[in-house]
Amino acid sequence: MKRLQPIADRQQVELVLESFRPVTAEVDEVKITLAITNLVENAVKYNRTDGEGWVRVSLNADHQYLYLKVEDSGIGIPEDSLDLIYERFYRVDKSHSREIGGTGLGLAITRNSILMHRGAIKARSVVGEGTTFDVRIPLTYIA
Repeated sequence: MKRLQPIADRQQVELVLESFRPVTAEVDEVKITLAITNLVENAVKYNRTDGEGWVRVSLNADHQYLYLKVEDSGIGIPEDSLDLIYERFYRVDKSHSREIGGTGLGLAITRNSILMHRGAIKARSVVGEGTTFDVRIPLTYIA
């Protein structure tokens, strides 16, 4: 979050972290960091540009799983694209590709990292209102 704050500031997007309790989990730190960074960076990049944008990241856990939620007030993802966003090189809006940048690999890498941890990721979105990614990862990592 600290690393992404300057990007959020530049985009005039408020970045908020809510942690409901301390969470300790056995994870591949590099892969999980990359997955979380991709989700938060996308939420910032594909957000509103009127200074009213926000991204909320929440972390929680029970006795078995850690739960990460990344919600944004961004441009949203059309329903017919939700199943395709994890495909390598898939871009929802090709017209924004050049100005926003990226390769179309971020969500594929994110999903693979989460699945490698025996976790799950789900996306919900409304075009023009925002997107929510829900991630669930077991607290104990089995390679």
